[in-house]
Amino acid sequence: MPITFTVKPCPRGADFIEGYGVGTVFEGINAIGQPEVVTIKELVSLEKIVLESRGLLMTYSTTLLPNGDCKLQFAFDGPNMGRFQQHVVMQINTMGSFAKANLRAILDEADGKTLPAPPVVGASPPGPPPAVAGGGGFVDVPQHAQAQQAAQNMMQQSMMNATIKASSMHAHAAAVGRH
Repeated sequence: MPITFTVKPCPRGADFIEGYGVGTVFEGINAIGQPEVVTIKELVSLEKIVLESRGLLMTYSTTLLPNGDCKLQFAFDGPNMGRFQQHVVMQINTMGSFAKANLRAILDEADGKTLPAPPVVGASPPGPPPAVAGGGGFVDVPQHAQAQQAAQNMMQQSMMNATIKASSMHAHAAAVGRH
């Protein structure tokens, strides 16, 4: 569910980098046409960022593991987050599957040259073969289609809920006007 945000920089001196820090505000319109305002509430460089939107706290953190991997964690705290949290887990699993299936192509694109793929620590059983440099780029993963369908379902549910809420408010206003 893409959103294009405009950015209001944080107060001078509070920025981590060029206007981004505690107090930075992102404003946009969400998938159902409602204003979306997200504010950075806490930021620890390369470790943690806490964002707030309409009473919802979104915390993203990274941890360097002993084997050299970087672990990304998130937590969304607020009303009705169970279903959304499941959706985000699906999106993260999709990104992980895509990265594993396309490791060589990702590295080649990042460096602009062909490199042997490094071994993947704790890799799952082999899935689709990794993309071969110069041989057509990236391969898709089955999880991508599943995540796209889940995002579409969630957007449809959100739009339906907004329509029901608007109809309910309109019916209530009409009833109050008759009395």
